Amino acid sequence: MSGLSRRAALLALAALAPLASAALAADGELPVPGPNSWAAHGAAPLKSVETILIEAPPEKVWAVIGDFGHYDWLPGVVRVEASGGNAPEKAKRRLVMADGGAVDETLVKWDAERMTLAFHRDHDDLKRLPAINYMTHVTAKPAEGGGTLAEWKGRFYRGHPFNDPPKGLDDDTALAAVTKLHRANLAALKARAERQ
Repeated sequence: MSGLSRRAALLALAALAPLASAALAADGELPVPGPNSWAAHGAAPLKSVETILIEAPPEKVWAVIGDFGHYDWLPGVVRVEASGGNAPEKAKRRLVMADGGAVDETLVKWDAERMTLAFHRDHDDLKRLPAINYMTHVTAKPAEGGGTLAEWKGRFYRGHPFNDPPKGLDDDTALAAVTKLHRANLAALKARAERQ
């Protein structure tokens, strides 16, 4: 192998290393790559965008979504352990779930003027969500005719970062699971904002 092709191979492996480490299953084992896994660059990013109309002014909805440390209104969450307030890259929270598990997240953007924030999951849990590198934006916008159009948008990869994903860790499964999560979160947001 020439020096140039060896260097190219090492660079390709280095680029895939973060995806490989992110894909560790709960038992610490990497998914076994299929026969064509190295034929291309692996999984492409996926996106899910869901919206809901809320019968409340945007400022009221922002008061709910903009309070990063108090998302105890999310489905399945029994309490939130938070630190860092609403400071991007400093604010962290742990969503303690009714099933005994937990979801750790970090705030990466908070913009009161635009009524939007973004956060990512610190660890992938394929049993809870068959997707990796999940990052989401939540935004409140004035709706035509009054009220608020709330948007929950996520960017992520399927649970298996290599080619030939097994059933359950493929694009369709990841997209369906994230879309279901976004719809449930928006329904809970609507109930909370309209109740206040």
